[in-house]
Amino acid sequence: MVTSAQGRATAPPLRSAAPRDRRTRTAWTVLLPLACASAIGVVAGLAPIPVLVVTLAAAAVCGIVLELEWAALVVVSASVFEDYLVRTDPRAVKVLGVLLVLAWIVRRCSGRLHREQRSPVLVAALVFVVALLVSTLVHNNGDTGTAVVVRYAGFLAVLLVLSDVLRGRLAPERLARVYVAACTAAAVCGLLTYALAEDPRVGGPIADPNDFAFFLLAAVPLAFALRRRGRHGWVWSVAAVVVVLAVIGTLSRGALLGLVAMGVFALATRMVRLRAAVDLAVVLVALVALTAAFFPSLVETSLHQKGHVADQNVSERLALWREASQMTLERPLLGMGPGAFSLDHGAFSPELPDDVNHPLDVAHNTWLEISSELGLFGLTAFVAMLSVAFAQAWSGWRRARDPMSAAVSAALVGAAVAATFVTEQYYLPLWLLCALAVGVGSRSAPCVHLAPGTTAGED
Repeated sequence: MVTSAQGRATAPPLRSAAPRDRRTRTAWTVLLPLACASAIGVVAGLAPIPVLVVTLAAAAVCGIVLELEWAALVVVSASVFEDYLVRTDPRAVKVLGVLLVLAWIVRRCSGRLHREQRSPVLVAALVFVVALLVSTLVHNNGDTGTAVVVRYAGFLAVLLVLSDVLRGRLAPERLARVYVAACTAAAVCGLLTYALAEDPRVGGPIADPNDFAFFLLAAVPLAFALRRRGRHGWVWSVAAVVVVLAVIGTLSRGALLGLVAMGVFALATRMVRLRAAVDLAVVLVALVALTAAFFPSLVETSLHQKGHVADQNVSERLALWREASQMTLERPLLGMGPGAFSLDHGAFSPELPDDVNHPLDVAHNTWLEISSELGLFGLTAFVAMLSVAFAQAWSGWRRARDPMSAAVSAALVGAAVAATFVTEQYYLPLWLLCALAVGVGSRSAPCVHLAPGTTAGED
């Protein structure tokens, strides 16, 4: 007699459904890629050029997102050609900024980039963010104010990311090389445009010559630092000459004053030898003389037009500075909100000339425009950010005699002088110099950097 237990033991086993599930999953992993490849092949056959462009763009986006250092270099170099990119697509610069932040987030998901403490530059930037937000909440200026806040947010994000990556795997010298190379290429474009008599002042990749000169100004001391550190010093000497020649061609008085202040500071602190400065001056005088000899009518036209509007420009700027000062006195603590100057400055002074043929929507003074919109609170935070950045770079120069630290210090001095005559908080150079100061300050002191994928505290 067979027991029930024995009957259960001798019963045929049930067929498992696992092999069928595995076959189903295997079929999908084969059929789905084949279907996608077939669809892409058909589309590529019908429209090969658009598919190639989309494929290259997708590959570039993936490369930028997955390589944070490359993303940083692309954003910095592209900023010098902002107006060229805007002609291609008005959103191009913003998209690059978003990709940089996305690449940073992807990298930070695998751990910290360094073991450094929080930089005081970023602390000052955080205070500036508070001033920006509070002023926006108190004084909402609609779409104009929103546009200004978004632009500030982009540069603050770039400052955060660059400050982080420059203390990790990206050396400040590498970023400086890319920026100087981009500025040199942009200067060549501007000089060619000028030589073809398409513009009475050197402009080009940045349409406004004053703003263009501000970008180039920051590259001059960086080129000298690279000349001292690299094996191919003559390359960076040529780059410095080309960039300075383009700055002169912009006829931007603010940039020229910044260039002079930068040179005086570098000589006074013995960052640059007197002989090197004299050699540069001789070469520049010779090049300017050759330009005047080969393009006499062009140079004469440029100087005549600049002289014709010089007095009017001075009166305009003095009036704009008075308006910004009055707006600051009206709301001294928090200002009148982001974007307020372009909207309301005319109500504070009727002295502007009636025959102005260009928009007067900026104060032509970085410090007064910030104080008029964000008050003394915002201005103090912004100046503190630049001051702390200068202190970090200066400390690196005094402690280790690092040429790159000296270059960043001199660039900040020149940029601060030039910013007194132009509105430059909405462009990259000031923020880039702050990030470089964080980087050189970190590199000049002994520290241990983290390898990718590790976290603080790991041995």
